Amino acid sequence: RQFEYGANLEGYWNYQHFVLQVEDCVDVLNYLFPCYEVPFLVDHSCGHDRQREDGLNVENMIRGYGGSQSKMRDTTIKKEEGYLGPFKRQLEPGAIQSMVFKATDEGPFWMSPEEREEKRHDREVEGQTKTKKLNKRELALKLQEKGIRTKGTAKEL
Repeated sequence: RQFEYGANLEGYWNYQHFVLQVEDCVDVLNYLFPCYEVPFLVDHSCGHDRQREDGLNVENMIRGYGGSQSKMRDTTIKKEEGYLGPFKRQLEPGAIQSMVFKATDEGPFWMSPEEREEKRHDREVEGQTKTKKLNKRELALKLQEKGIRTKGTAKEL
């Protein structure tokens, strides 16, 4: 496969190109050497800021309930070493860990039971309003609920 770089051609080498190339290499190596697991050592700066959309990243996590948060996939606790710390256990190896608090979860360990219950549910504060910017899809759904046409650009809607 060839890559024609430049602004008027296929653009410039980026993370998506890198991922495709690595996937192709892995496919070839798995076909040629199915009994081996081949490690790849890479150092390329454009990959440092890219992750899976639902990737597990501590910087995207929030410490408490509610608020704007990323959608992160669940993960499996495979073993004790490297997954579980020295604190009181909520999970054991083999368990599925959710990256958001569920209604049945006890809540953040650093909060008292009273704080957990107080912060668990959203509440409206009198005299305060919140403005939420909607994307085109969200806006179209809200307008359709009210019987308003939804064809056109977001600005026209």
